[in-house]
Amino acid sequence: MNDIILSHKRWQQIFDVQLIIALIITVLELITKKQRNFGNIFQLVFLILFSSYFTIIWLVVGNYLIFNFRQFEILWVLLLWAAYLVLLLPLAILYAGDLRKWFLMLLAVYFLDQQYGPDVSLRISRNLRFLHSVTGQGVIAALALLIIACFLGKAWGCHFNPNLKFIKSRNFQISTFILLLAFATLDLFYNAFSVTDKQIWTAFFYFSSDIQAKYFTLPSLTSAIEPGILEETERYLMILIFLTGFKYARKWRLPITVYASGILFGLSHAGNVGWNGETFSATIAQVIGVMGSGFLWAVLYLYTGKLWLPMLYHFLMDYLANLQSGWNSAGWTFSGYASDYIQEILMVGVPLVFTIWMMYGKRRAVIEENVDRLLNLKDSKFINKKVSRN
Repeated sequence: MNDIILSHKRWQQIFDVQLIIALIITVLELITKKQRNFGNIFQLVFLILFSSYFTIIWLVVGNYLIFNFRQFEILWVLLLWAAYLVLLLPLAILYAGDLRKWFLMLLAVYFLDQQYGPDVSLRISRNLRFLHSVTGQGVIAALALLIIACFLGKAWGCHFNPNLKFIKSRNFQISTFILLLAFATLDLFYNAFSVTDKQIWTAFFYFSSDIQAKYFTLPSLTSAIEPGILEETERYLMILIFLTGFKYARKWRLPITVYASGILFGLSHAGNVGWNGETFSATIAQVIGVMGSGFLWAVLYLYTGKLWLPMLYHFLMDYLANLQSGWNSAGWTFSGYASDYIQEILMVGVPLVFTIWMMYGKRRAVIEENVDRLLNLKDSKFINKKVSRN
């Protein structure tokens, strides 16, 4: 672990090298431009102040290499992927890792998350279908955020690995685990296949899938992988932040974490309005509806300690939706029928009731044990010296 986690001084040195390289490239770009005006200088100053500066420099260099040395395109893309995975890591460690106020940590994650996006503008040839789709759909950016999340968690005093090692607890019940997986699967299929029309009973009993062969495409796959990794990484960070902010309020830290992270997960979809024709009412319905899955997936992670589980469910939900309507279709529909409102209530209310049930008894005890392990709290009755070393 000591070989992986560098000292603060070393991170500062890496960041300084990044900044020097970025400044040199920017100056060269300004010199070679025919129009050197005030706007260029203002843009330089603005970009230096924000971390997007590095991602834009990465894009400029990447497109230059790909465009001018096309014969080495595959090599350039692989090298650019490797660089992108750790591009903002020093910046995150130095300027977000030292934060201790939970609301400032949330803001830091939000701004770091917003910096990923220039990767979709990398001019990879469309005949390199895999490289083009993985980059253009943001999968590499999602993996980059996951790497940052692991290091940020360590910097905030939490467990380094989001995939906690399973340790048998006397409170763990296999029946609860199976029920949790079954309920997550039910929620998955209900969200993916429920059909809304004028008949109220369809909100409860009628499900129909319209999986079409023409949608078994690479973009349909990669566009589902991206949110599965990215949005569940965001949830992981939110969980760490809320748990850290309320770590000693043992009675309230768990419900605050589960429901606050679920609400923020829902609100993160507010930007979908207008996306491929999605209406405002449909976006509001989506914001509210996906909160239920957000509550459920937060409990799924906290009970198992395995972030890959909610990632898998999230991917499957999006992929099944893609196979029915295509990855570039409107993400949500809402017609205003009575069954629409009933389904909305079911999508939020049923997971809410289930997660409240998970807050009691031995179910709560298992989650609290995992929370203590995530937070590296040595005073937990469950955590012995052997567990602490893991």
